[in-house]
Amino acid sequence: MKTRITATPSFDDVEAVKNGLREYNKNYIPEQSFKELAVFVEDDAGNKTAGLIAETVGKYLMIKYLWVAESLRGQDCGTLLIRQAEEQAIARGCRYALVDTFSFQARPFYERLGYECKMTLEDYIEDTRAEKGVEASHQRFYLSKRLG
Repeated sequence: MKTRITATPSFDDVEAVKNGLREYNKNYIPEQSFKELAVFVEDDAGNKTAGLIAETVGKYLMIKYLWVAESLRGQDCGTLLIRQAEEQAIARGCRYALVDTFSFQARPFYERLGYECKMTLEDYIEDTRAEKGVEASHQRFYLSKRLG
């Protein structure tokens, strides 16, 4: 047995680990429990100007990424993406949603949509805006919501 450490795992490296875990998980949960979900806003040329990447797992919508271009912020674009993802998740049988965000990102946005902070990881990552010699960091928040 040997180990290999890399900061640049290949696609095949990542897939081998995912497939191994999925194979094990089949003994406990239906394979169809994991389904990808994406919602996009596109301009007339088909360029993405906002998007949400998630997956539904059992009874949970797990939001991985939410991005809205600066030019669309403040126009309820993020709310539209969340609402559409939640509707699709409910149609898939989900009862809950889960998302994580940093202290410099969107916690108040998610809370306005009914998400509640369930866990905070303090001192998570260094703040690049801090003055030299001043220690400053960001928190990471995990929020959830009951759907429906």
